[in-house]
Amino acid sequence: MNKRILLTLSLFLGITVVAAAQTTAPATTTTSQSSAPSADALRAYAGTYTFAGGSPLSTYTITVKDGDLYGDAGMGEAYKLVKQDKADQFKSTSSYGSMITFQRDAATKAITGLTLAAQGQELAATKAK
Repeated sequence: MNKRILLTLSLFLGITVVAAAQTTAPATTTTSQSSAPSADALRAYAGTYTFAGGSPLSTYTITVKDGDLYGDAGMGEAYKLVKQDKADQFKSTSSYGSMITFQRDAATKAITGLTLAAQGQELAATKAK
């Protein structure tokens, strides 16, 4: 049967069919190891970050495990943080999908804090020394 007959038959029977002719394999996006931050680079983010009083969060703890960065908002579970294209920016795998952007000292380039954006709010925290 040709595609026209199949489509007509499918519509006649009330079945929704989406037909797309594809001659090439779909493109896949992969992250090469060279673009992933090194373990040493990830360790620079690790530490405890403290939010200002009155914030819905008091601390956010960043750890490195098995070559990945994890964030824990003090709820007892750490979620993997996935590197984004923007420098020093990671997205949490939590159901909130928080976007974490780290701040650096302009002179020393050391990580000094972070901004956590989730549910329409942005919360700033400073890294404990």
